[in-house]
Amino acid sequence: MKQSIFISSVQKELAVERRALKSYILGDALLGRFFDVFLFEDMPAADRRADKVHLDQVDRCDVYLGLLGNEYGYEDAEALSVPRRGDTYQPRATPWGLIGD
Repeated sequence: MKQSIFISSVQKELAVERRALKSYILGDALLGRFFDVFLFEDMPAADRRADKVHLDQVDRCDVYLGLLGNEYGYEDAEALSVPRRGDTYQPRATPWGLIGD
């Protein structure tokens, strides 16, 4: 069974890099055998809240890979950028990584 990689970043800012990373992983003879890649923009439009879909997919992934550029997410009243479930939200994905510019 393949492991799932969730690629997270500001979609518009890093659209080219997100697609390139997904193509590289899926096109690589070794990585493509063991990993599927989730990009939020590949989800069909639905009548579900975007933050709910995002959190559900993060919970399902095996690897969380965050790409950081000039921007990342949004700031809520507590100055937190990551959508959460209550005060205890943490993705279950292990391992995880962040790649910055």
